[in-house]
Amino acid sequence: MTKWSLWYHLLVSYFEPFFNLFYLRLESMGKENIPKRKAMIYAPNHQNALMDPLAITFTNPRQIVFLTRADIFSKPLLLKIFTSFKMLPVYRIRDGAENLKNNERIFNKSVEVLEAKATLALFAEATHTDKRRLRSLKKAVPRIAFMAEEKNNFDLDLQIVPVGIYYEDYVHSNTKLFVNYGKPFGIKEYQTLYEENPQKAYSKFKDKLSERIKELIIHIEDLEHYHIYDQIRLFYRSTMKSRLGLKGPKLKHAFAADQKTIKMAEKAFLYGENNIEVFGNQYRRIEQGLKAKGFSLLDFEQSCMAKTMFATLVLIIGFPLFLYGFINGFLYYYLSMKFIKGIKDKQFYSSFKFGIGAIVSPGLFLIQSFIFWAIRGNSLWALYYFISLPISALLANRYRYLFISTRKKLKIIVLRTFKPKQYSLIVKSRTSLLDNLDKLFFSEE
Repeated sequence: MTKWSLWYHLLVSYFEPFFNLFYLRLESMGKENIPKRKAMIYAPNHQNALMDPLAITFTNPRQIVFLTRADIFSKPLLLKIFTSFKMLPVYRIRDGAENLKNNERIFNKSVEVLEAKATLALFAEATHTDKRRLRSLKKAVPRIAFMAEEKNNFDLDLQIVPVGIYYEDYVHSNTKLFVNYGKPFGIKEYQTLYEENPQKAYSKFKDKLSERIKELIIHIEDLEHYHIYDQIRLFYRSTMKSRLGLKGPKLKHAFAADQKTIKMAEKAFLYGENNIEVFGNQYRRIEQGLKAKGFSLLDFEQSCMAKTMFATLVLIIGFPLFLYGFINGFLYYYLSMKFIKGIKDKQFYSSFKFGIGAIVSPGLFLIQSFIFWAIRGNSLWALYYFISLPISALLANRYRYLFISTRKKLKIIVLRTFKPKQYSLIVKSRTSLLDNLDKLFFSEE
């Protein structure tokens, strides 16, 4: 666990291309904040099951030892896979009170990792959530950090690096992922307090870490009206990007706009005198009317006619390739849907999709290519066929998402062309909602 591992390197080299292809875009920011040649703990928020540790692994040059929930180690095969990725199990009360004693051994092993100037990572919340917010932090991070420093007379110079993970979409592939590395901090300042009262030191440390992580994520404080805030985040994104002077498709710009929107919305509604239910009811009323027609308010962003026509042309020309990829990748799609139906926690959907794509689909493609060779008797064509399978499957997946987005844009064009009054009324309602938010957010300027 403490030394550089060739096997770990090979595993990362194999899985990384699959991960990069699973997401339409993977961006990271703040990697200059990562200390070099120091004991270090990454403390990220936890949003999306196994995709979270992979997101950090594939945006980071260092080999990382992850502490993660013990229940995923329950199967022998999974135990081998996750151990190969330098993962250690952490036991919770739900794993059985009798297993909690195993944490002492795991924490001691973690201290050894840090003493070797290696890198440790664990999720400070201890469990993932399907909400864009930070839950209360648990004791694992401060406990390990203070154990390591106490054992080394607070001379280890251990650095805590907060990390924010931001998904455009938790469930689907072909979406965007942003990993945000914050500035590191040490725990030397808590030494006196820790020696007097460890629990108070833990609490102070958690407060600081919580604030540092919140700076790197979208944090919606008001759970009662969570979905209204989340709608505002998406609905106002383009306007906020324009307000902030952020141009282009970079995910860090969408993140900055979303974060600013939530802060201003909470200032206006949660801490101000405005009633968020009023806005929520207005938004819902318009949205429900549009839903009956197959639209959403988010569909009425300004779009380029030329780009929509070009996308339509690509769809027409690319349909045979989509059909080829879909037919040959049918087993992969079938297995993905079959596995997902049995999963209750949606935060594991993308993890299973990725796992099937990276582990199962290469085997399926080999079997299909062997059958092709057995029928045709030509090894060169069988090789060509094998190479075409993953490429066509990827393009078919991209085609599907392009079809969905382009179909919506074409429906808007049809509405604008043949029912201009109805279109104008929708645009007017949308503009009115945006104007209301403008007044709430920027009335003091």
